[in-house]
Amino acid sequence: MKKYIIVMLLLILSACNQSKESKSDKKDNKEENKVIINVEAATSYIGNSIATFKSTAILEADRAATVTTKTSGIILDIIAEEGDVVNQGDVLLVLESDEQVLSLNSAKANYEKSLNNYERAQQLISKGLINKEQLDNLKYETQSLKSALDQARMNLTFTQVKAPFDGIVVKRHVKIGNLIQNATAVYEVVDFESLQAKISVPEHQWSIMKTGLDVQFSFDALSGKTIVGKIVRVSPVVNAGSGTFQVTVSVDNSDLSLRPGLFAKADIVFDQRDDVVMVDKNAIIREDDLSYVYVIEGESAVKKVEVKLGYEMPDSFEITSGIQAGQQVVTTGKNNLTPDVEINVVNYDQNL
Repeated sequence: MKKYIIVMLLLILSACNQSKESKSDKKDNKEENKVIINVEAATSYIGNSIATFKSTAILEADRAATVTTKTSGIILDIIAEEGDVVNQGDVLLVLESDEQVLSLNSAKANYEKSLNNYERAQQLISKGLINKEQLDNLKYETQSLKSALDQARMNLTFTQVKAPFDGIVVKRHVKIGNLIQNATAVYEVVDFESLQAKISVPEHQWSIMKTGLDVQFSFDALSGKTIVGKIVRVSPVVNAGSGTFQVTVSVDNSDLSLRPGLFAKADIVFDQRDDVVMVDKNAIIREDDLSYVYVIEGESAVKKVEVKLGYEMPDSFEITSGIQAGQQVVTTGKNNLTPDVEINVVNYDQNL
């Protein structure tokens, strides 16, 4: 009997030990099976929020002219070539002028003769040698001949084709020796400093487009070069076919680095709010009409928080409510998270 009792006690002790070991093993297994998700994080901060309307545009020159002749004749000399910088009034080419010179000399002689007769008649009328009607006729004749002289002088100036404004010669259409007629196109002149862009804007943006607003332009053809222009005109009508209206933007090209025809991406800055909470764009989670971020609490916990978004920038969002500046939020790995998981914050860029 005593032996039986001892055996039973040994069996009970063994069972207790096995139970403790089983519980310990389960705890160890649970620790081993716990999932820790690696994430990247960013800190919300105070910054400036900018509201923009994005579009595209082709640069064009506000001052671009096809220079034409005002008389006919043979081209004697070509002075300006393609690529030359010219000032207003510079001579671009010269036509033959023999006929115009002869006409000017004839008109000048006729005028001086009539003027001399009129001045002599003024002296004779006081002596009663001519009447007032004769004097008036000489006066009107002299005035008419003066107009003919002025016309002859103008016709002579037409034999020199001049630049209509400051700019660059972009095209020459004629050669020395060509016989050209009146109103023949001879040059294309463009003022590269008068560049502008015309942007079509949807009609629902009508109320926010004002003259003076800044417009940021970037150019893929110029390695992402960015310049700032200003809206100078807003069309007063909406195109019924497209449902858009046009805004005209002046572009600063004082360094002549831009050219007409360049394709540009345009951001019209129509509002700015300073000293607001900003967060990395990658932190935002969209679910239906709501937006969330995962806020890091402590070293390894996360909390899903609903946020209200303000203006959207290329790399960030304005946050109007939900989180404060200085809080860490998950930017990479957020799609694998649930509120009860543990995380490990890493920075992959630093590990490269």
